[in-house]
Amino acid sequence: MRQTFRDCSYFESGRGTLIGFWLRTLVDLVSTAAQERADNSGRESVFMNNTRRNGMAMLVCVGIILIAFLLLDYGKRHEVYSILAFGYFLDALVVGGVLGNFIVFLLIKTTKLNPVRVAFATFGIVHALLLLLIFIIARSDPASFNLNGTVLAHVASFLFWTALHWAWHRRGMRQQEQA
Repeated sequence: MRQTFRDCSYFESGRGTLIGFWLRTLVDLVSTAAQERADNSGRESVFMNNTRRNGMAMLVCVGIILIAFLLLDYGKRHEVYSILAFGYFLDALVVGGVLGNFIVFLLIKTTKLNPVRVAFATFGIVHALLLLLIFIIARSDPASFNLNGTVLAHVASFLFWTALHWAWHRRGMRQQEQA
């Protein structure tokens, strides 16, 4: 397996498509690990229902991120104050959502950890690291930095994403109880 991976990596790097190779490899890793987990547990039908539910959750999260990004972009280009008033929140929602959801879905697919705890911990860490990075960058120009707005936006984004994952998990639990 190692030799095959090295050969494929070498071949793709020569063609200049190394990023595509890594993306395909990561997708394959996640899907294969999840499939192996389902095969080992002997619950193929539960796995397929979870996969469908997780896929739908991923689409909802991507949709929310896309809408927030488009709203923020529109508000900045056309200077719409009512949208720009939520700019800090939309920024935190997009960046925290992209990073956090990627990590959450990867961990949920490859481990047997509690999805709600994974979401809570992941979004907490992601938003804390983002705030730390923002504070470091803002030290160069503290006059243009709104500390209260930034912290409040990241707290609201954290609460939004963890509540969404909690609600989605509860919905899945109710569906399993009914089945």
